Amino acid sequence: MGMALIFSAVSVQAQTQLKLASFESNKGSWIEVAKVWADPLQSSHELLSEGKGSIILNAPTKKKPGADIVSTEKFGDTEVTLVYMMAPGSNSGMYLQGQYEVQLLDSWAKTQVKAGDNGGIYERWDESKPDGQKGYQGYAPRLNASKAPGVWQTLKVYFKAPRFSPSGEKIENARIISASLNGVTIHEDVELFGPTRGAMAGGEVAEGPIRIQGDHGPIAIQSLEVKRYDTPAPEFGEISYQVFPGAYTELPAENTLKASSSGKIKSFDEFVAGLTSSSLSKFEGKISVKKAGNYTFRMSVPNGLGAIQIGNSTEAPVLKGGMIQTEKALQAGEVSYVIWVSKPTDWTAQGFMLSARSEGMWDQTYSQPAGAEFWSTDPILVNASETPVLRSFIELPGGKKISHGISVSSSSGANFSYDLNSNQLLRVWRGGFLDATPMWDSRGNGVSRPVGVVTELNQGSPLLHNADYSAVTKEWQAKGYQILGDGALRFTSQSKDGIGLNDQIQAKTDGKGIDRILQLTGNSDSLLVFVAPGKTLTKVSDNMYLIEETGIFLVSANAPKVGADGIYLPVTTSLTYSLLF
Repeated sequence: MGMALIFSAVSVQAQTQLKLASFESNKGSWIEVAKVWADPLQSSHELLSEGKGSIILNAPTKKKPGADIVSTEKFGDTEVTLVYMMAPGSNSGMYLQGQYEVQLLDSWAKTQVKAGDNGGIYERWDESKPDGQKGYQGYAPRLNASKAPGVWQTLKVYFKAPRFSPSGEKIENARIISASLNGVTIHEDVELFGPTRGAMAGGEVAEGPIRIQGDHGPIAIQSLEVKRYDTPAPEFGEISYQVFPGAYTELPAENTLKASSSGKIKSFDEFVAGLTSSSLSKFEGKISVKKAGNYTFRMSVPNGLGAIQIGNSTEAPVLKGGMIQTEKALQAGEVSYVIWVSKPTDWTAQGFMLSARSEGMWDQTYSQPAGAEFWSTDPILVNASETPVLRSFIELPGGKKISHGISVSSSSGANFSYDLNSNQLLRVWRGGFLDATPMWDSRGNGVSRPVGVVTELNQGSPLLHNADYSAVTKEWQAKGYQILGDGALRFTSQSKDGIGLNDQIQAKTDGKGIDRILQLTGNSDSLLVFVAPGKTLTKVSDNMYLIEETGIFLVSANAPKVGADGIYLPVTTSLTYSLLF
C-alpha cells in the first residue's frame, strides 16, 4: 500500500458514556451495582448482584415494577455500543431516538430467529389490520449471534437519523447502516420506514433520546457509549482538469507536458479523458472543509498509478500503485488539492476511486472507476445437514494453522472444532456451521472458518499438564475417530509410553453447549486437563462456574483450578465436564 506523509490529528470525536444519571423516568427498579451474574439454567428470570458500582441493573420487584428509562441527551446520526447481560428468559429493548427498537432478548440456543429475537429490528404495528397482519416491516437478525444469559454481550449499531425539510416534512427515512451482535454482522443497510411498535409519542425527529425498555424483565448494562456522527463530509468544488497523452510511470517535470485537452467539471464522474490510448490526467481545485478534524483520503487507479496532495506541501508528488492513502489535519475552510491519474496502458478502465473518512463522519465516495464493479466471491457455506463433519486446515487467531483439524456440527446448533494432533478442543460456536470459501474458492488454501459467535478455547497446546501446570511431554499418535451420532464423535490416541486416550465430545440436544468425557488407560499420575483460557471464575451454582474472560460456563463435579495460562480440571483415569456457551 502506497502511503503519503501522515500528520497528527486535530481532534478525536468524543464519545458520550451514558450512566444511570444520564437517564430520567427511573421509578426505582434501576440501580447501580458492582457485579452481576446469573445461572443460565435457572427458571426464575433473575440477575444476581452485589456491591455498588457503575453497572446499571434493572431489578424489578412487585413493589418496584420495571419502567423504561430515557436519556436526557438527544442524538441524531450515531454509533451506539451497548454491552449488556440478559437474565434467563428476560426481555428488553433499546429504542434509537425513542422510535426504533432493537430487541434485547434471551434468545440463547434458538436455531430459528425472528424480528422479536435478540438483535432483531422490532415490527411496526397497525391495529387497524386483521389479526396476524398487525405487525409488519420487522427484520430478523441474519443469524442467532446471542450468547447465554448471564454473559456480557455487545451490540453495535450505526444509525442514520431521518432527514427533514426546512418546513419539517420528512424527506429521507432513518436507516441502520449496519449492526453487529457479539462481533457478527446481523443487519446491513436497513431502511426504517417509520417507528416500531411501542415508540415514544411525538413521532420521528431529527434528534431523539436513547430509551431502554425496563417493564419486561431484568437486564444489566455494563456500558452504553454513543458517538455522534455530526461531521459533514468535505466537498470538492469545481474541478479543473488537464489530459496529457503518453504512458507515465513517473511524473515528469510539469513544464515538459503538453495537454491534449482541458476543462472544468462539477464532479469526477463527469470526467472523460477523450483518449483511447495511454494518458496522464491532472485534477486540481479546492476542497470545502466544513469542520476541523483529521481526514483520511484514499485513492486507487485500476491497473494504473496515482498521486494525491491535500493542502500545501513541499514534497513532490510520486505516482504509486495500489491503495494510496494520505491523512491530513485540516482546519475549516477552503483547502487546495492536486490529483494525478496515470493510465499507462490503453486497456485500463476509465476513472479512479477516491474516498474520504474521518471520526464522526460517514465514509464518503467521490469517484468510482467507470464500469468497475468490484465483485467478491459468493461465500461457499457448508450445508451441515449434508456435511455434518468436515476435515480441513483450521486457522487460529494470530495466523497459526492447525493441519489436522476436524469440525463438527449438530442439528441443535452447537458446533466445535478439534485438533487431532494435540487432542484439544479448539473452539466452540453457534450460529451457522462453516464458510469453506478459503478452502474451495479458486485454488484454495484448505482453511474453513466458523460462521457465528466463536469462543476460542485452545491454540493447539498440549491437552495434559502436570500438577505444577507444566505441559506433559508425551508424543501421541492419533488412532482415528468414530462418529457416534448427531454432533457426537469419539477420538482415540495412544502415547508412545502406552497411555491410551478416549475423548468423546457430544453437542447437547438443546444446543446450549457440549459434553466431554475423557478416559485415560494405563495412567496413574494426577494430571491436569487444560479447559479454556481465563483467570477469573465466578461460581454461579453447584458445580457451575462462569469463566469471566472467555464468557462460557464450566459444569464439573471436580473443582477447577486457575493456572497462569487458563482454567484446568484434575484427571487421573476419567473426567467428565460440560461447557455452556
